[in-house]
Amino acid sequence: MPKKPLIVDIKRNALDDGPGIRTLIFFKGCPLSCVWCQNPEAKTPLQEIAFYKENCGECRRCLEVCDEKAIDFSYKYRINRALCNLCGECVKVCPNEALKLVGKEYDTMDLVDIVLKDRVFFKNSGGGVTLSGGEPLYHMNYVSELLKTLKKEDVHSCIETCGYYNRKAFNELVLPHVNLIYFDLKIFDPELHEKYCKESNEMILTNFENLIKDRSVEVLPRIPLIPDITATDENLTEWANYLNSLNIRRIALLPYNPLWVSKPEKIGIKTQYPRSTWMSREEKARVKSVLSGFEFEDF
Repeated sequence: MPKKPLIVDIKRNALDDGPGIRTLIFFKGCPLSCVWCQNPEAKTPLQEIAFYKENCGECRRCLEVCDEKAIDFSYKYRINRALCNLCGECVKVCPNEALKLVGKEYDTMDLVDIVLKDRVFFKNSGGGVTLSGGEPLYHMNYVSELLKTLKKEDVHSCIETCGYYNRKAFNELVLPHVNLIYFDLKIFDPELHEKYCKESNEMILTNFENLIKDRSVEVLPRIPLIPDITATDENLTEWANYLNSLNIRRIALLPYNPLWVSKPEKIGIKTQYPRSTWMSREEKARVKSVLSGFEFEDF
């Protein structure tokens, strides 16, 4: 594991993932492994090399510097990951950025310095910083330090979480310092959750219920709408009954976004959920019908 968590991307001037104008910080590493993951490059906490075929001019400079013979132009994914030692020499010599290292270490204050460049935009729009991923709570101590500093700087903070975290550590290290939590609820049935997301949802539901009871921070449950997996009538009905039992009326729905489908091959893995089309108007209407009675956030 890296000494510090790796950051996959920092997106400034974002208008999604929280109120106002925001800076999004994408952490690398997640305890789940959802087959439809929009950011597969953020699943593992370890650094990777991505290959962007569309940028490659086939100059073959990467071949010349790879002592491990991990570059193979006849191989679909270009890099034999079993041989690659992540030295990064191929990345350095690539003139077209066809090869890129995924993940970079930052000191927390370096991240804060980047964030504070946009303080005026946060102030004027009611925005702030959103920690995403991957799973930011996979790196609890680091996130705690970052959130404490942002709080001292009077910067609004939001965490997007899959909910699979140590509740005791979260309550001590994170909860007192965050302003808003976007909590993803994917599949209600625990066996199906384990099938499609690698782990059961028992811990997730327990953490969610405790957050709702705590009431010290705003929590917005979000349901990612994955056709034939999470966006089924059965799954949505189960979530509706569950949320009603907790007296929750406001939720967010995340329509399926197919733009991620080409990402897995860039890091040498097979796409597990290959749907390449957006949700239709009819599919969205059916979802709203099943979840009638709820107030939808941006749907």
